[in-house]
Amino acid sequence: MLKSFMNLTYMDYIYAALTAFVITQMILSLGWLKRNLERSKARLNSQNEAERLAVIKQCRNMFPLETVNFRGKVFTTGMKVRITTLQKRIIEGEIIGKNDKDILCIMTSQHIIAHELNKIEDITELAKDLRLNGR
Repeated sequence: MLKSFMNLTYMDYIYAALTAFVITQMILSLGWLKRNLERSKARLNSQNEAERLAVIKQCRNMFPLETVNFRGKVFTTGMKVRITTLQKRIIEGEIIGKNDKDILCIMTSQHIIAHELNKIEDITELAKDLRLNGR
């Protein structure tokens, strides 16, 4: 084994060093790329959250009334509800508010929806254990 190690030429050592250098640089570059992707993703998430909060604030200004009376039931801002429209669409979300034109604003997990109260068939409060995750 030692004899075969001694039979290596000077160029074999140079090739081995260059190969080790290239492999090391590739590993370092992949680590750098991974860190930058994680940072970019975190930055994008924080920007999206800031935009989301700004939109919610604007909606609260557009729909300032906190109490919604619907067929004898009282719903307030922040309540998690299930709404059935006259077209039989079901919307689950959190009440943001209502305006003086009887338009209700609801924030779902993906959208913010404004809907006329006179085009709503039913509103029910979601049970506490069925509420939407974290919103």
